[in-house]
Amino acid sequence: MKMKVLDYQMLVMLNESSIRAGRKQNLRPEQMPVDTQKQYIVNFRFDHAWVGGRDIRLSIILKPGVQTAWLDVSPQEFAAIPEIELSELDWEAAVCVGTPRWTE
Repeated sequence: MKMKVLDYQMLVMLNESSIRAGRKQNLRPEQMPVDTQKQYIVNFRFDHAWVGGRDIRLSIILKPGVQTAWLDVSPQEFAAIPEIELSELDWEAAVCVGTPRWTE
């Protein structure tokens, strides 16, 4: 099963882009992971309206089984996120971690 995965550098880049664009959901400095060598799985996503167009809201696993966060990105940015093949067990673990608490 394939899932989108961010390395630390891409997570930082997408987060900064989200903040610059004025998107609603992005990571605060204290939410940014400390492990710069890890990959961060996108375990959920949905389209939503934003500034007369559409955007994509991602749920990113920051700490497996412990912490996820929302991040809004453009459709083009989402398309550029690479996918990796996961085993069924790894896929289930990523999907079952849950999605972040909805914050307004």
